[in-house]
Amino acid sequence: MTMIALAVLWAVLLWGALLTARAAWTARALDLRRRAVRPPEDGPAPHVVLLVPALREQDLLEEVVRGALGLDYPRDLLHIVVVTTEREEREREAALGRLPALATALAEDAARASVRLSGLVPSARAAAVAARVRAAADPAAALRAEVGAVPTTREIARSLLPLLAAENPGASLHHLHHTAEGAKSSQLVHAVEQLPHLLPPDAVPAMTYVGLYDADSQPDSTTLWHVAHAARVPSGHPPELIQQLPLQLRRPHAARRGREDVLLRAHALADLRRRAGVEAHRIRACARIAGSGLPSGLAAVAEPVVYGVGAGLFVRHDTLVAIGMYEEPVDDLLIGYKLSSARAGMVVLPVFNLVDRYPSVRSLGNAYAIVARGSLAGLRRLLTDPVLRTHQPRNSTVFVKELLDTLWWFAGPVVVLAAVTVLALAQAHAQLIVWTAAALGYTVAHTLWCVRRAESWLAAHQGARERAESPSAGGLRLVPAFLAQPVLHWLGPLRYATGLLGGRSAESGKTER
Repeated sequence: MTMIALAVLWAVLLWGALLTARAAWTARALDLRRRAVRPPEDGPAPHVVLLVPALREQDLLEEVVRGALGLDYPRDLLHIVVVTTEREEREREAALGRLPALATALAEDAARASVRLSGLVPSARAAAVAARVRAAADPAAALRAEVGAVPTTREIARSLLPLLAAENPGASLHHLHHTAEGAKSSQLVHAVEQLPHLLPPDAVPAMTYVGLYDADSQPDSTTLWHVAHAARVPSGHPPELIQQLPLQLRRPHAARRGREDVLLRAHALADLRRRAGVEAHRIRACARIAGSGLPSGLAAVAEPVVYGVGAGLFVRHDTLVAIGMYEEPVDDLLIGYKLSSARAGMVVLPVFNLVDRYPSVRSLGNAYAIVARGSLAGLRRLLTDPVLRTHQPRNSTVFVKELLDTLWWFAGPVVVLAAVTVLALAQAHAQLIVWTAAALGYTVAHTLWCVRRAESWLAAHQGARERAESPSAGGLRLVPAFLAQPVLHWLGPLRYATGLLGGRSAESGKTER
């Protein structure tokens, strides 16, 4: 039993080291490709639709739309669609009934203002709103006035988009409002269903890409020329999926304080390793295997499962409609599953989309919980969907791989803890000390690589962005926070499981602004 426990611990550590090595190799390959492509290029370019789903994004909407309008791409080929949702108004109306109790709670616990005011005001304004409410003679009336003074995202879009259209003659800028039930995926489906009425006749679905950016997105200004370059293939069959990786580096050192922020900064940097070592590596591996000439059965076993990553996900319009578009509860994950089953052509871009890091550990846990729920929903679809089941044996292979991956995500903490307990009970202290020292050494190397890679990619990013303090500030002081990364990663399944036990469903926390 001691040998098994040791094998488990060393396997976990070596797997982490392999991911970092893979990330470094993939990052170097992306850098070389970025330098090799010199946009703009001659030749036909695809139409690109950028969907911007917005929920409580009053403070960020103008910035993301201006950023999209500023992308280096022909105006007649770029179409920006802002999609607001009635859900925001419904949730706001429901919250108005609890304003007196909320005003009292704000007076008693100012530290949790952003959590308590979530859904009513953008989180960036929460502290100031809470301070004014506490200072008021009538806190309930003051809070009602504060909430009433905040326009909805739909109201912002209605007033903002005509102004931006006037400033940018020839820009294709649209606003849609989703009135039915459903979350982000339903907003996106509503927008895709309206595209035939919004796009010009020459926007052929087989040469039109539908991209997705959140309201905190700041893509590289050359992104769409890289999309066009990826779409020009000798076979004349453009890839079904083009993925741009989101990096949580938009504001590397935003104005937050405390130990929680150190954890979130460490998570944002460590997220680089996952983006390069998992998402980008898998897409590149699929392309290599597809071009290797392997028999389909062997290729199905060898090819990794690709995840769709929402902010920066471009899918060919005809393919997106054919696979059933975006689905609840996670708009992007199932797209990766479906296209992996169909052995679709995929490309990862060598330029990036900068996004904000999560505002709190709670919101990070909520986001991971949504992904955990989406993983289970995706497995169910792979098992039961009649369209996907036609892609055999590839669909079954994808199902088995993802089932094992999901089981480890849920059971991994228990297995690792059990292995440590077995060694401790067996008094194998020397083995535990050696393993711990190796794990610490790996963490230091991993931290340094993530910091340096973040600096490099930030320096290479083209386009407007906030030039905040360098990610290298603090350097090794982030090492203790990196030790908590496995806990943060496994927080999602735990939060999802406790939510089920408590009869609650987790909500994504990235929108708590």
